[in-house]
Amino acid sequence: MATRWERLAGDTSRFAIRLSFIDDPDGGDAADADRYSSWGGFQIWVHNTNLCAHREEGERVEFAYWYLLPMLEWFVACWDPLLHEERLPCRSRDATGWHALRYAPLAPFEIDEEEEDRRYAEWHAWWSRHALTACREGGIFPDVVFRRLRDSVEVSWGNGELHETPDHVSFDVSQPGAAALHPAEVANPLYEIIEGASKYLADTVQSARLKELLRTVRALRRPRAQEQLMWLAGLGAEEKTMRREWDRVRKYISSSLPLEESAKLFERQGTSRLVVEGSCHAALMFGTLAPTVYRDDVVALCNMAIGLSSARSEQGLWRTLARSEPVVADHAPWWQGYHLADSLHEDLDGHFLTGEHVDVEALLGQLAVDLSEIELTDTSIRGVAMVGPDHRPGIAWNRLSPMNWTPPGRRFTLAHELCHILFDHGAGRRLSMASGPWAPVGVEQRANAFAAMLLMPASLVQRAAAMSEQPMASEQSVAFVARGLQTGFEATLRHLGNLGVIDDVDRQRIQAEREAAAEQ
Repeated sequence: MATRWERLAGDTSRFAIRLSFIDDPDGGDAADADRYSSWGGFQIWVHNTNLCAHREEGERVEFAYWYLLPMLEWFVACWDPLLHEERLPCRSRDATGWHALRYAPLAPFEIDEEEEDRRYAEWHAWWSRHALTACREGGIFPDVVFRRLRDSVEVSWGNGELHETPDHVSFDVSQPGAAALHPAEVANPLYEIIEGASKYLADTVQSARLKELLRTVRALRRPRAQEQLMWLAGLGAEEKTMRREWDRVRKYISSSLPLEESAKLFERQGTSRLVVEGSCHAALMFGTLAPTVYRDDVVALCNMAIGLSSARSEQGLWRTLARSEPVVADHAPWWQGYHLADSLHEDLDGHFLTGEHVDVEALLGQLAVDLSEIELTDTSIRGVAMVGPDHRPGIAWNRLSPMNWTPPGRRFTLAHELCHILFDHGAGRRLSMASGPWAPVGVEQRANAFAAMLLMPASLVQRAAAMSEQPMASEQSVAFVARGLQTGFEATLRHLGNLGVIDDVDRQRIQAEREAAAEQ
């Protein structure tokens, strides 16, 4: 079979795509020449791995072969959500888009049929916008998922069991994996391939469908900032709701701020028209909220951003300590959180250790981080962190969240949000994160571990444990340590287990005894 056209775009050590058109082995059909002219193969490369490489009846094949016109059309139609929509299709505890799509359809037994249908519809709509298998139309494609992840584009993949890969086909990549890439690293090669392939097809076959494809491809380079930012904000589970709510947010902010200030909130990062390369502050404010957002929550977050609007964001001790620290796949998030908290204690040289506990509010004051309360209808959100080049850093704890109804719970929330302020702002130095079920899982796990180690450094834990009159592996001693450190019992018990002060068997026993006593 003769190769008629082929191109490789991108860097195979990061992200690249190769596409070639070859003669249709079945000869094609003159009545559907545009589709049959697109027979060919493609490769998707991530970190030197060809995700399309597979074995077919024992023979190694380096390309995924099929009619590629539907795939080209899918990339164009889904371009903006593909590169900008982060929110997963459910409150998934799975860390990647591929994992979320694999397990999201499994609904709790107690929901009714109507709710189950609604959840599945949302799952299917998200799948159709993000999963490469959505456009295979009978072809054998690798199970690859694209989505936004803060300032990166996440490419994730797995073994394709959900999509009925034939038994005689096995992809080389058998284990799930993921990579977080700079948006331009993905957008630019994709566009180069799609534009080149579309032009070749349109020049080869005179077809209204191919002419329309080439027109829509080139339209991707036209300015459409608000469309991209709408997907970043993700104010809803389906596009119609997102569009309506994003328009409402824009009108509210524009009417509440001078033109120059509101423009800063909607500032689009980067020079590429293909993709937003950094973070828009207004979009980030809502990206970690539940898809159903109440008007009062929108107003509260907008007011927080307006209140923090200042040119003094570069000032304060927080700036000397802050740095972007992406969650690293090679280390567990809790390990990273502990390490970052230990490093912060070293940088602070033991300050803010007041008596037997860490004075987290004094620490925030010294770092020049604003502290306030906020009322958010979603009570699962403990707090909000916000900072940017035009916004001084601020933390607000949600007074409607039961997690903040005790002093130890509020202290944990503040320490958790401090992790976001110091280490989770992206390349654009913008951060707006609501800590709840819809925030990135790895980022939240790391912030929880950071909060535990910040409030309970090993030196204070050892001092408190030495003062206890009861054996350490007892509920009484854990409660004694928690009172001394001004932390919650559950967080203290978990932390003592992580530090090895008590072993897993004793930790589970203490937890079981406490739960049994509470039920009596």
